[in-house]
Amino acid sequence: NPSAPGGGCIRSADLAQGLASGTEAVLQELKVPPGEAALLMSMLNSTVLPMLRQNMPEILQCPKAPAAGANEDWLTLASEINASLASNFPQCKHTVLSLDSVPPQSVQRSFPLPDGKNLTVAATLPGGTFWGLFRDELLSKDHLTMLIAATTAECSGWDMEPGSEHAKGLAARMEDVAAAAPKSLDARVSSQTSMFTAILGGVQQTMDLSSMTLPVALLILALMVGNLRLVICTMINLVACIASAILIMYPVATKFSVSTTAPSMMIAVALGMSIDYSLFLLTRFQKEVKKGHSAPRAVEVMLKTSGKIVLVSGFTLLVCFLMMLSLPVALISMMGVSASITVFTAIAAALLLTPITLLTFPVFFSSDRRWGLSCDGCCCSRRRSAGRTREIDALGQRLAEATGGSGSVSEAPRGSISSSSLSPGGLAGHSSCWLAFGRGVQRFSPLILLALFGVAVPFAAFSLPKFGHTAGLVPFMPTDAEVTHTVLALQEAFGVGALYPTTLLLVPPREAVATEESRKQWLNSSCETLKAVAQAVDTALGSKNFTAAAFSGVMVINGRCTDVGLGKWSDVGGPYSATQVMINYQIDPFSTQGQAWISQLRIAVADHHEVAKWYIAGEGPNQMDASNLTFARFPLMIVLMMVAVVLLIGIAFKSVVAPVRAVLCLLWMLAMTFGLAIYVFQDGWFSFLHWSQLGMRASGAMSWMSPCIACSVVIGLGLDYDIFYTESVVEERAHGLGEREAALKALADTANTISAAGLIMAIAFGALLLCSTPTLNEIAFLLIVGVLIDCFINTKIIMPAAMALLGRCNFWPRTFKPRCEDPRGNLVSVA
Repeated sequence: NPSAPGGGCIRSADLAQGLASGTEAVLQELKVPPGEAALLMSMLNSTVLPMLRQNMPEILQCPKAPAAGANEDWLTLASEINASLASNFPQCKHTVLSLDSVPPQSVQRSFPLPDGKNLTVAATLPGGTFWGLFRDELLSKDHLTMLIAATTAECSGWDMEPGSEHAKGLAARMEDVAAAAPKSLDARVSSQTSMFTAILGGVQQTMDLSSMTLPVALLILALMVGNLRLVICTMINLVACIASAILIMYPVATKFSVSTTAPSMMIAVALGMSIDYSLFLLTRFQKEVKKGHSAPRAVEVMLKTSGKIVLVSGFTLLVCFLMMLSLPVALISMMGVSASITVFTAIAAALLLTPITLLTFPVFFSSDRRWGLSCDGCCCSRRRSAGRTREIDALGQRLAEATGGSGSVSEAPRGSISSSSLSPGGLAGHSSCWLAFGRGVQRFSPLILLALFGVAVPFAAFSLPKFGHTAGLVPFMPTDAEVTHTVLALQEAFGVGALYPTTLLLVPPREAVATEESRKQWLNSSCETLKAVAQAVDTALGSKNFTAAAFSGVMVINGRCTDVGLGKWSDVGGPYSATQVMINYQIDPFSTQGQAWISQLRIAVADHHEVAKWYIAGEGPNQMDASNLTFARFPLMIVLMMVAVVLLIGIAFKSVVAPVRAVLCLLWMLAMTFGLAIYVFQDGWFSFLHWSQLGMRASGAMSWMSPCIACSVVIGLGLDYDIFYTESVVEERAHGLGEREAALKALADTANTISAAGLIMAIAFGALLLCSTPTLNEIAFLLIVGVLIDCFINTKIIMPAAMALLGRCNFWPRTFKPRCEDPRGNLVSVA
C-alpha cells in the first residue's frame, strides 16, 4: 500500500522475500559458485530469517483511513509541519515524529560459516516500518485521530522555555499550519506555550471577577460603618496595598520561580485583608465618633484597640504564610512569600494610611449625616459637622451627670464606667438578639461543645484518612479554554500516558557491557528482568493488563527480547553507559491509580538492583515526587504554624489558656473544612448541582497544590476573627466585667462586624470559586468554608461556650483587677 504512512508496511513474508532476492542478486554479482550459493541460501532460510522474525515485530495491517484520501492528507500535514518549522526557524533544532517520520531501522548480525569465515547480514527497513510499535501512541484505537509530535529542543544554542519569544513564535506558526490543514482533517494544536497562555488567561479571568466583587464588598463595609465617606479610606488602602505588594514582589519574581496562580492569590488576599482591616478600624472610629469624641481622640482609641487587633492578627497571618517556606516545592513556598508580602502591605496601609487620612480631613470623615452623602464637612459648607455637634452634646451631658444637676463638678476616678452599662438593661441595649443567643449558648455550653466536636468525628475519622491528590497541568488550565479541550481530546484518544510518557533509565554495571558478548548477555538479562517487573507490577495492581509489551528499548520489542531494539545507548558516562526504555501503558500518571502504578513500578525495579541502576522519569513521576515530598513536610508546616500561634497569641494576651483554646478551635475548623472538601471533590456530594466548580473531579481527587496553599490562609484568617473577639473580651474584662458577662458583651459588640468581615472575605475569594480553573475553585472552596465556619461557628458558638466553661481560667495566668462601687455609685477598678 504505497499511500500508507511510511511508504508502505513490511510483513514477515515481504521481509523474507526481499532478503532472499537481495541475497541472490549479491551472490550472482560476486559470481559465487552454485554449490556455495545454495549453502548460503540454506543457511539464510534456516538461521537468518528465523532470527529476523524473532527480532522484528509481526505487522498484520497498515493504518486505516476513515475516508478516501485521508492518508495522503495526513502525510501532507506532517510534511508541511516539518517543512514549515525548518524554513521559518532554521536556527532551531526540530524533531517531528509521526507515522510518516518513524526513522529507518538497521539490523546487522554476523554468523560463522563452516569454512571458518563469517557471514554478515545487514538489513535496513524503511521509515514507517515499525509504525505498529507506535500505534497506540500516534494513532487512536479507532484510527480516526493521529498525533504528530513536534519537539524543539533549542534555538541558537539556548534551551527552549515555554514562555519565551521563540516558543510563542513556534506555537503561532503551528496554529497557522493547523488552520491551513486539508478540509478532511480537524487539526488542533496543543503545546506547553499554549497551556501556559491558557493558565495566564485563567489568572486574568480571576482578576476580572475579583474587580466585579469589589463593589459588593465595599457596600457591605459602608453598611457596617454607616458612612460612605469612610469607604474612601478603604479604597486608598487597597490601592496602596496592591501597588506596593506588586512593586516588592516584582524583583523577587525575576530571581525565583513564582507560580502563575500567585497573582490571583495576591489580589484575593489584598481585597480581603484590606477591607477586613478597614472594617475593624473604621467601625471602632465610627463608634467613638458617635460617642461624641473628637476625630483625633477617636483615632487614638481606634489604634489602641482595633489597631492592636490588626497588628496581632496580621502579623500572625504573615507568619503562617511564611511557614510555607518549610515545604520543599519552590512554587508553593514562593506563593507563601507573595501572600506574606501582601499581608504586610495590607497591615502597613491600614495602620498608617487610615489614621493619616482621617486626621488630615477630620471634619469630613466625622460627618455621617445621610450616610455621608450630605455637604457637611465640605469646604463649601458652613454647616457644623454632625460629629462636632455630637461632641458638644455629649460633653454637656457628661458635665450634667458629673454635677448631679447642681452645677458643681465632682471628680470621678479616671477610667470608671457607669453602673448602668453593666446592668442587664445596659447589656440588652447592645444587639439584644446576640445577647439572647449568647445566653442560650452559655446555658447549654457542655452539650453544644460535645455535639460540635462530635460532628467533627465523621470528618476526621472517615473523610481525612481517604484523602487523595492528583497532579498534572490540566487542573491549572481553565476548563473553557480551547487548548484545554484539545488536551482532553488527545488524552481521550491516546491516553494521558501517551502525552506525558514515563520512561526507565537503566545504568548497567561497567563490566556487564565491556564486551560485545557480555553486552548481549546483559541485554537478555535486562529483558527477562523487565518481564518479571511487568508481572510483579500487574499482580500488585490486581491484573491491570500491564505486560512486558509496554516496554520498548534496545533489549525488548513488543514483549520479546532482542539486541537490536529501537532504543539507543548513551555514551555520556562512557561507551554503553546507559540506555532508555520507553513505557507505553494506557494509564493517567497523574491520577491516584497512576501514582499507585508508579509506586509499584519503583518497588518492582528496586528488587533487581544487581541488573542495573533503575531511574523512573517523566512528568508523572516528577510531580508525584514533588507532591509526596510536600505532604511529607505538611505535618511539619502545621506544627510550626501551631507553635507560632501559641507563641504570638500567648504573648499578645499574656495567657497560656487563650492560645491553647485558639489551637483547638483551629484544628476543629481544619478537620471540618478539609473533610468536607474531600466529600465534595472526591465523593461528589454536590454533583447533583451540575456545577463543574463543585463537581466530583474526573481524576478522583483534588490537585495536590490546593490544600498546601489553602491551609495557611485558612489558619491565618481563622485567627483573625478569633483575635478580634478575644481582644474584645479582654477589653470588657479590663473594664470590670466578669467572665460570662464579658463574653456576652464582646459577642454583642463583635458579632455583626465579624459576620460582615466573613462575608467580605467570602466574596473576595468568591472570584476564585466562580472562575473556570479547577485548582483555584478548590482553593476558594477551602477558604470560603473555613472563613464561614470560623465566623459563624467558632466565634459565635464555640468560643463563648468555652469561655463560659473555663470561667476564671480563660486567660490564666493573667488576672484582671476586681471591681467595686465608690461612694458616688460608679464602678471602678481597684488593684
